[in-house]
Amino acid sequence: MGYQEIAARQRGFLLRSQLTEEEIKEARETGFIINEHLLYTKQAFETQLSGYSTSDTYYWAWLLAFPTIPPEQRNPMPYMAGSAALRIRGIGRIGSGDPIYVVAPPELMAYADTTEGVSEFIVDDNIQPTDWSLIDNTPVENILPALRKYLMTTDDFEDSADATLDAHYYGCSWDELAEVLEVCTGQWTIYETGEKAKTGREVLDQFLNEYASPATSKDEEDNYDDDAP
Repeated sequence: MGYQEIAARQRGFLLRSQLTEEEIKEARETGFIINEHLLYTKQAFETQLSGYSTSDTYYWAWLLAFPTIPPEQRNPMPYMAGSAALRIRGIGRIGSGDPIYVVAPPELMAYADTTEGVSEFIVDDNIQPTDWSLIDNTPVENILPALRKYLMTTDDFEDSADATLDAHYYGCSWDELAEVLEVCTGQWTIYETGEKAKTGREVLDQFLNEYASPATSKDEEDNYDDDAP
């Protein structure tokens, strides 16, 4: 398979390890490899086929996690996790500053590039095919464990609520979400009681009452009074 075909299968990106020096020279001379990168690295190349969507960015990070191992030879499969997995799935309002996780088997860590595009590797010696699914050509962690990792790295109430309610929309049950939300207990004060939630179910109720519920006319009046000079 030629490097053009490999790039077409990899969202337009090529690992340096997938080309010979002669092919790199040829691809540069023909303009197939883009020299002025949006995402510069010595380990991989963007090409004329590369895009710049959110999914492209995370696929690029995943590809660079193990730059000397072609994607088809990565087994067990490392996958994008946490906030990146949620964002690839279109869940929540994930900020650009959130850490990018890749869950990886220990046997691949000797080949990991910890300097390019990934904030943290999570080593797991028991990765199963049921732990992730392929979303837009990128292996992506299941929603519930991804949500748990995300909630442990953010203290923003609205972003946490938004991601949780989106997760329900995409099929997670309220009971499953209440269990995940145990990591948020004691974090935010409940408006009605002035206390902090002691269980995941109380956090979920707080999200539903204070974030998901439509504002009453009194709420709107209070907000107006707060904003008044």
